[in-house]
Amino acid sequence: MNSTNLFPNLYRFIILVLVQALILKQITLYAGEWFNIFIYPLFILFLPIEIPTAFSVALGFSIGLVVDFFYNSPGVHASAGAWSGFMRKVIVMGFQPRGGFSGKEMIPAPSYFGFNWYFQVAGLFFFLHLFWYFSVDSFTFVYFGRILLKTISAWGLSMIFAVVFVLLVNPKR
Repeated sequence: MNSTNLFPNLYRFIILVLVQALILKQITLYAGEWFNIFIYPLFILFLPIEIPTAFSVALGFSIGLVVDFFYNSPGVHASAGAWSGFMRKVIVMGFQPRGGFSGKEMIPAPSYFGFNWYFQVAGLFFFLHLFWYFSVDSFTFVYFGRILLKTISAWGLSMIFAVVFVLLVNPKR
């Protein structure tokens, strides 16, 4: 990650953690356990395309650990963040353009690939992140139906916020 990408990612880290911890956590506390909204995975998704997987795993773990501090859930968000950091490269490469990436695209964002592409990538990314999160949170697949319902519920709500974030911020680097 070169110095031109450091500050936008640092700002994104801080803003997403603050929104997650100070606003979205409060919504979940008042609305109930079926009303989960997670926006912090956007930090992991918007890392530069060329970043090595080991760095995205470490950064995903880091943001998850910070969110765990606010949620008082030791390791659950960190685990989901590390998993998402690992799966990010697989997902992005699975949706790469036919000729591959040109090198002009800095991050997987709508400003480079279009909104349809972003919605597909973000949708799959968030679904896998949330499914992993609720699986680790339950700690058993005995509650598979409940895990799946929570994942779908949180996915719908989180995708709304992910789209709003992109429309408001329009990340380009």
